[in-house]
Amino acid sequence: MKKIVLMSIILLLTTGAAVSQKQQEEMSALASTLTGNDMEVENWEVTIKEQMSKDRVKQLIKKLKTKNSQMVTSKEAENSIKYSFGYINKKTNINETYNIVIPKDDKYQAQFTVVLEGNSWNKSIKKDYLNRLESIQYDFFSDKSTKFACITTTLSGKLGSVYFLNRIKESLNLQNIDEQSDTVENSMLNKVVYGYTPLWDQKITIMDKPMNLQLAFKDIENGKTKLTIGTPILITEY
Repeated sequence: MKKIVLMSIILLLTTGAAVSQKQQEEMSALASTLTGNDMEVENWEVTIKEQMSKDRVKQLIKKLKTKNSQMVTSKEAENSIKYSFGYINKKTNINETYNIVIPKDDKYQAQFTVVLEGNSWNKSIKKDYLNRLESIQYDFFSDKSTKFACITTTLSGKLGSVYFLNRIKESLNLQNIDEQSDTVENSMLNKVVYGYTPLWDQKITIMDKPMNLQLAFKDIENGKTKLTIGTPILITEY
């Protein structure tokens, strides 16, 4: 099933990616919720986006070329030019990808995107991630940027979807909960849950209600369930 929430509602985000000192950092909170329930973090991804002037992104391209000579691609399309830089930190096992899209039409701003991702989580990775996150936000972004966090795990045994959903409602103080079941025949996606937690600044307002958490439950082999959690919404396939 295609994503229930269209990407267009990203425009409804009401705050930037700056982390409030009184609130939890999103990815750290999601990972703590899983590991606190004796679950394994299989994949995690944090995406930071911001619309910028073309002059600004050209400065960033020069900066990235200076710091990292591994420019993956420079591709020109009909309406834009895309630059991609990749970096794998072997010490931290955190992959970093930098994407810049410059429209040829001067009416539109350029978009700068950074993705941090990994396939495991522990105290050391958390420390390295927070250090890289702080550095990247300081070096490249303003308070107008938007941050998306996504994490994946597998549910099995007594830790089923209903049990875990009750636990996450409690641990994240989840409110404004809305559950949608997939009615498409032969679809393996059985449920998508939306909610709001006051732990994070970012939120989307839908029908006068805030929302900043999305959970997708998908049946896989041997009676197990793949769980993908995103904030403020999922922007990756699930």
